[in-house]
Amino acid sequence: MCFFYLSLSAPFSRLLRVTNGRIGSKFWETKGVIIPAQIRREAQNKPVVNPKPEPLLSPGEYNFTAPKANVPFIVYVPLDYVSDSSFPVIFCYHGLGGTATTWPFYQVTHGKGFIIVGMNYSSQAAEHLGLEFVRFERALFLEALQIVSARLNVDQKFIFMGGYSQGGYSTSLLGEQVIDKLAGLIILGAGRYAVDHYPPLPRSIRGKPIFIGVGQNDNVHGPRARLAANTYMGWGANVTFEEWAGVGHGINTPEFPSKKMLPWLEDIAAKRQKSDG
Repeated sequence: MCFFYLSLSAPFSRLLRVTNGRIGSKFWETKGVIIPAQIRREAQNKPVVNPKPEPLLSPGEYNFTAPKANVPFIVYVPLDYVSDSSFPVIFCYHGLGGTATTWPFYQVTHGKGFIIVGMNYSSQAAEHLGLEFVRFERALFLEALQIVSARLNVDQKFIFMGGYSQGGYSTSLLGEQVIDKLAGLIILGAGRYAVDHYPPLPRSIRGKPIFIGVGQNDNVHGPRARLAANTYMGWGANVTFEEWAGVGHGINTPEFPSKKMLPWLEDIAAKRQKSDG
């Protein structure tokens, strides 16, 4: 243990003994500077102010990483975005083996009117879905929403979740767990994850807009989509169902075949604006 003495000016002109940098209970010595303990405590208790994130002002696609989940995702800012107006958001979940994408919502909206967040999955649990999937993906969704909301003017009452194939099943599973934050679900080329089991709370699903679309020739996911539509309607949701003539499960055309989805989205927006008065 090191002992030495410092001579202080009045009113502390007497010699004080320093032990491991501490002088009594009133002063601290740091790199040769004597700091009163009260000032030190005030500095330690002062809240840390993080710099405000830079807003996204220009249309286009941006790459982000959610730091807590350490998962990348993409954000598309629409062509008509202006920061003084709040914009709706669609969280888009990709199919099996894919990566974060804005498809098919960029094609459906023609790149206007909607912020689109292309999500990756945070764990391998996404391959088989289940309770483990919900735990990880719910945390990632909330983190991504916070990041996007800090940089763009997001209409917090007009947030959608949707996806195609596995993205559709993921939407049914995860979306029901965060339904209080969503304006509606968009389930494409898929059905409900748990078919008709484990229904959500009646008050959370009743009246909730749900769009379900599937190819007429999709022999695997078509029956599941129809069953999901009937199940959600039975629970009181406001379901819009669309079948795409001559379409199977794989869609390789430049235009997405849905004719009802954009009017469905616009109708919900119009009703929102009317209710807000």
